[in-house]
Amino acid sequence: MTDIFTPWRLGRLEIPNRVVRSATWEGMAEPDGTPTQETALLTAGLAEGGVGLIITGFAYVSPHGKALMGQTGAYIDAMVGPLTRISDAVHKSGGLVSIQLVHAGGQTKAAWIGRQPLGPSAMRNPALDQDVEGLSQGQIEDIVEDFALAAARSKAAGFDAVQLHGAHGYLLSQFLSPFTNRREDEYGGDAEGRSRLTWQVYRAVRDAVGPGFPVFIKLNSTDGIEGGLTLEDALICARGLDQAGIDAIEVSGGVPYAGKKSPSRLVKEPAQEGYFLENAKVVKAAVKCPIIVVGGWRSRQRIEEALDQVDAVSICRPLVRQPDLVNQWKAGSREPAQCVSCGGCFATARNGHLACKVLQDKEA
Repeated sequence: MTDIFTPWRLGRLEIPNRVVRSATWEGMAEPDGTPTQETALLTAGLAEGGVGLIITGFAYVSPHGKALMGQTGAYIDAMVGPLTRISDAVHKSGGLVSIQLVHAGGQTKAAWIGRQPLGPSAMRNPALDQDVEGLSQGQIEDIVEDFALAAARSKAAGFDAVQLHGAHGYLLSQFLSPFTNRREDEYGGDAEGRSRLTWQVYRAVRDAVGPGFPVFIKLNSTDGIEGGLTLEDALICARGLDQAGIDAIEVSGGVPYAGKKSPSRLVKEPAQEGYFLENAKVVKAAVKCPIIVVGGWRSRQRIEEALDQVDAVSICRPLVRQPDLVNQWKAGSREPAQCVSCGGCFATARNGHLACKVLQDKEA
């Protein structure tokens, strides 16, 4: 088995261990998206806890791409200074940090962005029961530029890498999925057409940050719904990104409206861990770049078994409860994470602070 504490590379970046903190919405930003000192402290705590690479909660690249209240913004130059708080705090704690960039597309509410949401095609978003307006060619071009500018701001703010969010029903994921993408132009139709926006965004971001700066993506491998993205179609997108030079792919899956068909699940025992590993192995066989896999990892044993087949694993909820989990394992512990998969941490984020609800209830 590959030891968790074997270094690996994300482009030019050497990462000291194989545990990545998967992007986790913190819900701590100001109403205009300005990241707060609390966000910086939370992220620095993960660095102090030994996480090899930290990916921040998703940051929106334009005002109409905001997904949730309390979300961090990267849509304007004035955010560079506040974003630097995060990278500085992580670096002072000895860690590495990537920002995750997103456009919500049709997966948001008009009340949050001040206009009707925009997506690949006009439809009603089943997750939020919200009408979505189809994007014009010009609006698509603007969004590509929005991603590029946000990436340049992120580099200027001192982040070590940029991750694109191409999963979980947000805009790039919406374009990849035939369920939400019903276009008949070059951005729709077959898997290549539906991948076109993701490929264009990657190339624009690469141009904005330069050839040596690490750029990677969180990519849906399946939507988990009838008529949605399949693994076969996701492979076409992944191969195109790999050929274009992407530095890594984090394999994920699922959309909010999948319901009981969602490939994500609660993890109660070791056998349930790594529910995207099989998909990640298929992607790994199809590309040359490193593969990270998310999906309910809780135990060192299961993670190290997976590392014989992928390059790194990413976790989020266990680190909400135990930000020093990686250091515990480094000190020799073989105990699994204490996370019970209740999802209460995201309920606390809706109140302005990502925290473990189990621990909060115990302290109350």
